[in-house]
Amino acid sequence: MQIQENISLLRYNSFGIDVHAEYFSGFTDVNSLAELLEYSESIHKDAGKAPVLILGGGSNILFTGHVNGLVLKNNIPGIQKTGETNEHVYVTVGAGENWHQMVMHCIEQGWAGLENLALIPGNTGASPMQNIGAYGVEIKDGGLGYRR
Repeated sequence: MQIQENISLLRYNSFGIDVHAEYFSGFTDVNSLAELLEYSESIHKDAGKAPVLILGGGSNILFTGHVNGLVLKNNIPGIQKTGETNEHVYVTVGAGENWHQMVMHCIEQGWAGLENLALIPGNTGASPMQNIGAYGVEIKDGGLGYRR
């Protein structure tokens, strides 16, 4: 776990706002995230727990100033087929995966259903909150990922 101080967030937000994080680290698994959250409790002991901001793809955040506390960049990787029926393919995807790249991976595998959701910015981990959708298809409706 590497914690950096006073890091520019310019490359971590789609608006290109050059603000700085007081503390910054990426994580690639749940155990690393737990360690970082534990570390955040030791920052600013006099003021209590430091604020924590978890960033995905940075497409739904507008920074208006520097960020005090700890900014954590979600980099959890992985796209794995975990099941299949005659009608559906089940995929487990790391929350740090780029959404568009995941859609393209599914298309390359011949798993249909996500085509309308290509080119949407952000990471897969945001899909439950954003309810990614376009052209009449929404991720909440399920039924995506069937074999052509």
